[in-house]
Amino acid sequence: MSQHTIHTTLARSYLVYFIASIVGLYADMLINIDVVLPHATLITVGCFGLGALLIFWAQFTSRGFAKQSQPAYFFRGPYRYMRNPTHLGLVLLVMGYTVVSGSVVFCALTLVGYLISNVLFQKYEAILDRTYGTDYQTYKTKVPKIF
Repeated sequence: MSQHTIHTTLARSYLVYFIASIVGLYADMLINIDVVLPHATLITVGCFGLGALLIFWAQFTSRGFAKQSQPAYFFRGPYRYMRNPTHLGLVLLVMGYTVVSGSVVFCALTLVGYLISNVLFQKYEAILDRTYGTDYQTYKTKVPKIF
C-alpha cells in the first residue's frame, strides 16, 4: 500500500465532497424537494464571504508549512483556531449554494459528502502525526478540528 502525501489526501477529500455535491445537484432534478428559507440570500452571502476568507487566509498562512518544524508554526493564521480552515471554507461555500437553492436533497447529499471527506481527514492527520510527531500531537490537543 502506498503512502499518500498530505496534498494527495486533501485533494481526495475535497474531490469526494465535490462529487457528492454534484450528485446532490443532479438528484435535486429527479427528487425536487425545496424549502424556502427566510433571509436565504443574506445567509448565502455570509457563507460565501466567510468561506472565501477562510480559504484565502488558510492558503496564505500555510505557505511554507512543509519547510518548518517548529511547534509555534502550527499556531499561525486561522490554524490557531481550527485545524482545518480550508475544509470549513469549502463547506461554507457549498452550503451557501444549498441554502440559496433551497434544495433538501442537495443539502443532504452535501452533508453526506462532508461526513465521508472527514474519514479522509483522519488519514491526513495521521500523515501529519508521522511527519511532525509530538509537535503536531501537542497542536492537536490545543486546537479543535473545527472551532
